Amino acid sequence: MAKYIDAEEIRLNYDPERPQQRFKDAGLAAAFEPLSERLPTTVPWPAGKAPKGVPLNPAPKESDDLTRFKGYDAIVITWTSAEAATLAALMSPGFPVSSWYEYRHNIDQYIPLVTGARAPFNDKEPDMARYFHSLGLYFPCQIGKAKVLLMKSGLHLDYDGPKTPLKNLVGDLINAVKPKLFITTGTGGGIGTEVKLGDVIVAGETHFHCAQQFKNEPWAAASYKTSPLPHGTIAAITPDLTKVNAAKVVGGREVPKIWSGANDKIVTTDFFAFDDSTNYYKLEGLGQACDMGDAMIGQALQAFPDVQWHAIRNASDPQIPNPTNDIKAADKQSGEIYTKYGAFTTAASVIATWAVIISKFGV
Repeated sequence: MAKYIDAEEIRLNYDPERPQQRFKDAGLAAAFEPLSERLPTTVPWPAGKAPKGVPLNPAPKESDDLTRFKGYDAIVITWTSAEAATLAALMSPGFPVSSWYEYRHNIDQYIPLVTGARAPFNDKEPDMARYFHSLGLYFPCQIGKAKVLLMKSGLHLDYDGPKTPLKNLVGDLINAVKPKLFITTGTGGGIGTEVKLGDVIVAGETHFHCAQQFKNEPWAAASYKTSPLPHGTIAAITPDLTKVNAAKVVGGREVPKIWSGANDKIVTTDFFAFDDSTNYYKLEGLGQACDMGDAMIGQALQAFPDVQWHAIRNASDPQIPNPTNDIKAADKQSGEIYTKYGAFTTAASVIATWAVIISKFGV
């Protein structure tokens, strides 16, 4: 009998580039698809504006700090294995996330801070070796004039425990690189019936909705406005770019909608949540998508007022129908949608991230 894996585990750790055996053993159909059906297709970037991976020679040691990137224009950080696989496919083509560099600088300072049992940082399974006691994976790229550091975080607000080491990591990254721009991007759960599978939320604001482990923190309901978008950003997110991979998403729009108003919000919960037709997790009316980290980025960046920042999410699952009030069945459906389409819905949020960078820094 196939072992059940919940949607939380799938979202966090399923790697469409190299599906781990645990997901195959669980019978996830997407894990058995050919690579072309697991990762997004390249898109027709405008001439001279295509992202390019910039490998380092020699490759850095995992203990190296990031000061070699001091003066880079931007940091783009993402969170899950599927998000990172898509970020690599589109932003560092030819250099998949399996070839990105491991980052364990000053790791001894973080080990006591990460106490969560479900934290990938503490996962000793062989197929998680790159994430065990790791702060992340990274790779440099060039987008027009901009030098950009791509990063897959090894830390996660909701899994690492009460000491919120993610905030420390953001500070360390900014102090080392001194970027002008910081973008957090990735998947999220669509909230409400108007947000469709594959839509993109370029948030005007991030908002904490803490009901469990951080509910007594003074910031449990805090909000953080993002920076104004560079002129031309939304116009740069053209249907020619977004429809390529949206075509692989059954149930989404032919051209994903970009939610980018000042009142469009990403809601950061302190536990795994998603929207269903019963409003089980009480998310409706709070924003357009829920995630588990972006408001902490907003909080961390209050200490760096000169760094502009944006939060960009894609709806990797829509509101889940739940006519029988069975939240476990809804959870399973949510996980199946993410596994099948998460890498493809993420393409549109990566394109939106590219649009911010190319609009701000030019070619």
